[in-house]
Amino acid sequence: MLFGLSGVELAILIVFLCLIAGIMSGFPVAYALGGSALISFGIIVILNQNGLLLTEAGSPILDQGREWKAFTVYPGSAVSNMFSRIFGGGNVDVLLAVPLFVFMGITLERSHIADDLLTTMAKVFGPLPGGLAVSVVLVGALLAASTGIVGATVVTMGLLSLPTMLNKGYSPSLATGTICASGTLGQIIPPSIVLVLLGQQVGEYYAEAHPGTVVSVGTLFKAAILPGMMLVGLYIAYIMWVALTQPDKAPAVHDENAEPDPAVAHFGGTKNFLFMLFVPLIGIAFMWVILGMVGLTGPQHPRPGVEVVNFVVPPISPSVMALLVLLSVIFWLRYVLFPSAPLRPLLMGVLGLVLLALVSIFVVQPELSPSATTLWFAVPGYLIIRGLAHAAKHLQHNDVIRVAFPPIVLIVAVLGSILGGVTNPTAAAGLGAGGAIMLAAARQLKPGQASWPILYSAYAIVVLLLISNNFDIRLLEAMTTENTLAYGLAFLLYHLAFAGILYCIYILWVAHTRRGKPVVFEISVETMKITSMVFVILIGSIMLNLVLKSFGGDHYIQEVLRSFENERSVLLLVLVVIFIMGFMLDFLEIIYIVIPIVGPVIYGGDMDPKWVTILIAVNLQTSFLTPPFGFALFYLRGVAPKSVTTMHIYRGVAPFVLIQVLALAILWFIEPISTFLPNLLPEGG
Repeated sequence: MLFGLSGVELAILIVFLCLIAGIMSGFPVAYALGGSALISFGIIVILNQNGLLLTEAGSPILDQGREWKAFTVYPGSAVSNMFSRIFGGGNVDVLLAVPLFVFMGITLERSHIADDLLTTMAKVFGPLPGGLAVSVVLVGALLAASTGIVGATVVTMGLLSLPTMLNKGYSPSLATGTICASGTLGQIIPPSIVLVLLGQQVGEYYAEAHPGTVVSVGTLFKAAILPGMMLVGLYIAYIMWVALTQPDKAPAVHDENAEPDPAVAHFGGTKNFLFMLFVPLIGIAFMWVILGMVGLTGPQHPRPGVEVVNFVVPPISPSVMALLVLLSVIFWLRYVLFPSAPLRPLLMGVLGLVLLALVSIFVVQPELSPSATTLWFAVPGYLIIRGLAHAAKHLQHNDVIRVAFPPIVLIVAVLGSILGGVTNPTAAAGLGAGGAIMLAAARQLKPGQASWPILYSAYAIVVLLLISNNFDIRLLEAMTTENTLAYGLAFLLYHLAFAGILYCIYILWVAHTRRGKPVVFEISVETMKITSMVFVILIGSIMLNLVLKSFGGDHYIQEVLRSFENERSVLLLVLVVIFIMGFMLDFLEIIYIVIPIVGPVIYGGDMDPKWVTILIAVNLQTSFLTPPFGFALFYLRGVAPKSVTTMHIYRGVAPFVLIQVLALAILWFIEPISTFLPNLLPEGG
């Protein structure tokens, strides 16, 4: 016993002190983690060999650890163990989504969608008090769902919106806090790399404690949607409160030279227009929720653990319901934004939606053949396409729709395929990467370059998804005629889509950045840098975790946590520790240092794993905002003008950190916010 501490307690203290020293040394965190692991392990070995680190039974602590025994027999096993923990088993498939989502985000960031989004959103919300800040939050949410790259989002919005907000009289603290907080939304709004990395571990720990159960990344994506929307709502509510109570900090912006929007004038002003625009849209979304609650829509197959004899097939499948909601939104936008346009084509589309719902309820059943289902949907589909073509013809003339529609379509494609149970996040990430290439290529087209290959390849992908979701296109010895025809069509569509993507890559290769490099080259290099950083941090964190395992430190901490009688008390302690660590570490280090230690405890009980994971994810988001090592603060400090001081940024993010703590409290007491959608939507992912 030294200083009244047992050998294991003293070894844990050594690891912790070496970690703090490594972080404070100024070295990149990825290398500081690995270095602190090696140094702390060396100190522990020396003290252990000199009999200074003993268990309560009097034996050397390293004799108790599995990792140390393996190392003494074959030193290479330690390295093999480390890499097997990262890349072994099913982890490879999950981690493959990380570079794909990074590639998707970097590609969209290089296509400069944020530039146009901020400009158009500012025109819509600028006339309202705090409107510019609200537009920043909304653009941040949209970029979070399409890019998810915090650094790129914060830097882009800092360069574009911060000078404008300051020139229009916004408080530097409010402006900087809004930009930093909005940029971090990518950590909770799916598709999120945080949820991918958490899902990799959560599924493993929960399956060990509850055999036969699965918690997938797709399930976590579903669980994060409502909390992410809630966080966006809390940000906007705070901004509006500041604008109403302290108008000088967030004044309304009126562009006297701008021509009035006909739709805004038709509804009698901006406030009435926004009310007519958003309230029905929210009602359409809640309609989906209500229909799911009463059993009119839901999974067409029983969930694991549900008795088949007690399972009632809902009349409307989730995919059809998602289509009804999406098309209803498009038709409503056409009516609100262009109220003077002819109604007949729009009414044809609405009639098609009604027929689609009726056919789904009274005719189409899971046992109906795919060809018969296609025929029954033909007439509603024709009417819907007529109405959709009419709506698209008008909506393309609206600046907001024209700018926001392409990334929204990509978001719907990626998240819709996951939420609808069509595919898993890794395949959806590949779909997102391909879609991002198409969007970037479309923006880089020069006069004379054809756009039809991009359009036709996009159409081919959509039809290919519909075929794969409704027909069995596997090559089997015995195939029905309809499946054989579906396979032949899918084969042709695949090559058409592939040729279109190759054309997009060519467009991005001949297009050059300001530095003279091909666009696709810079996208690939940035993707490689970020992906490499993620995995280097991952490896360093695993090294530190293995050091704890070498002397049984993980078991010691787990036993301390298990000594608490209340599971929620343990979870609360873990959340407090994660929040404190967020002042010093990035979310990646926290995930791979803390979760492997506490995971078997917090996921081994009766608490809902989805709820627990979303609480951790929201908590991890604060690591980007908490000084002194909040990465969002550094990103913004690097692009902010000299008139904005570091204290402005610190004061600006403080209310948003408190908002995130409030969000954690709401999620703590209202668990269904995290569990409702995963229980409503079909299994998948």
